[in-house]
Amino acid sequence: MTSTLKSIITVSFLLILISTALYLVTNDESPQSKTNLPDIPQKEAITPLATPLSSETQNEMVVPPDLLQVTPEVILKLAGSNTIGAKLAPALASDYLKKLGAVGTVKKNLNKENEVQVIGFLPTENKVVAIEIQAHGSSTGFKSLIAKDSDIAMSSRSIKQEENLQLLLDSGDMTKPESEHIIALDGLAVIVHPNNPVKQLTVKQLSAIFSGQIKNWSELGGADNVINLYARDDQSGTYDTFNSLVLKKFKKKLAYSSRYESNEVLAQAVGNDVTAIGFTGLAYANPKMILKVSADEGLPAILPKQFSISSEDYALSRRLFLYANTERSDNSHVNDFINLAISKNGQKVVELVDFIPQKITTAFPQVNNSFPLKYQKIAASGKRLSMTFRMRSDRAEIDNKSAQDIEHLVDYLAHESHEKVTLIGFSAGESNNEKADKNRAFIRSRLLAYELKMRGIHNVEIVALGNQLPIDSNGNEIGRYKNNRTEVWLIESDESS
Repeated sequence: MTSTLKSIITVSFLLILISTALYLVTNDESPQSKTNLPDIPQKEAITPLATPLSSETQNEMVVPPDLLQVTPEVILKLAGSNTIGAKLAPALASDYLKKLGAVGTVKKNLNKENEVQVIGFLPTENKVVAIEIQAHGSSTGFKSLIAKDSDIAMSSRSIKQEENLQLLLDSGDMTKPESEHIIALDGLAVIVHPNNPVKQLTVKQLSAIFSGQIKNWSELGGADNVINLYARDDQSGTYDTFNSLVLKKFKKKLAYSSRYESNEVLAQAVGNDVTAIGFTGLAYANPKMILKVSADEGLPAILPKQFSISSEDYALSRRLFLYANTERSDNSHVNDFINLAISKNGQKVVELVDFIPQKITTAFPQVNNSFPLKYQKIAASGKRLSMTFRMRSDRAEIDNKSAQDIEHLVDYLAHESHEKVTLIGFSAGESNNEKADKNRAFIRSRLLAYELKMRGIHNVEIVALGNQLPIDSNGNEIGRYKNNRTEVWLIESDESS
């Protein structure tokens, strides 16, 4: 073979190799291109297969469809609170679908405002699934449960007695732990324009403002401007909570106001009006617009922050609920979704979207000589935990949040060094007798101490202070419920004895 012929063969071979490589790149057939799928499906992606995968293709990665262009199978329906449904529920839905194996999720707005689907593709099942969220207010969630149009009701208030009665036959008592699930905490933020000089109000003043009794900012130390009222609509749990904690407390009714279905839109409107005052969920409020609120004259004015809301010391704090009987539901996703929401991972999602998670934080409260001597000594050698335990008003047992918090507390104590746990019990002064009030506080706190002992926490001290240091007014049921409480302190040295 001549050298010229050898050169021709070599060049031809190299051309074949280059052509083959170019073909593979152009047709995207490299092994890497089959596995590195984008997290968010692109518009040109293929539609899903109409039949199950054959045995030959089950082990291959399936190309995801365009999630916005296919009709998904709805595996779970949530209805109710806009406070939960606007940001928190979609975030939890996305997390849940990823837990099921979704390679990516998208949020799709439906034809009606405040209705969305969170959609994901499950490659192992070659199926597009969705969680549907209809967020038109807490009362609509219970109506939807009653009509069996949804699986879970989202609510930013406790279920009402008449709603519970309508669900009793099919779903059981919805106030029981298997049905009432606290997934987060929130505080109603009272907001004004950032340039408003008024920075704090009492609940009584708020009631007078929103009922139209106080009509000008000059009556509160502000500018001579007529007050414009902004409020959520009647379907909203945010409105129900404000109505219960502020207006009904003083037997008032809401005066003429600009009404909004959305927290976000309301907050934006207040920010554009120098004469405005409104209320919204804390997650939707600009910190520069938030007022301090005191439960009554003579009680401290408090900003809604993580600790004051977690401890429920803040006068307008509230709980966010999912309602569904996990023991009776025939949809397995109900139990799994709720378990995710209250798990550590779910609570991280809660925090990411600016709600208050059910996690324990600590504080060293400001204590002065006006506080009971025993309280001063405890504060000098310990720190207060952000959870506060309360009793149900309708039965002699701790409420559902406290039942959940016990497990959080036991887990926390297993990892936090301390000398002992001190439970400080308070009462609402039901008996008008100091000794009897302290005894009531002791009995309630002893119930918590017993629950801790049953879980291996033995070094527990109870200090009963009765009706001292109220955080709310005893003149109404809500105030009494808040004052009947047990604070939890960790003592790092034993100087308080």
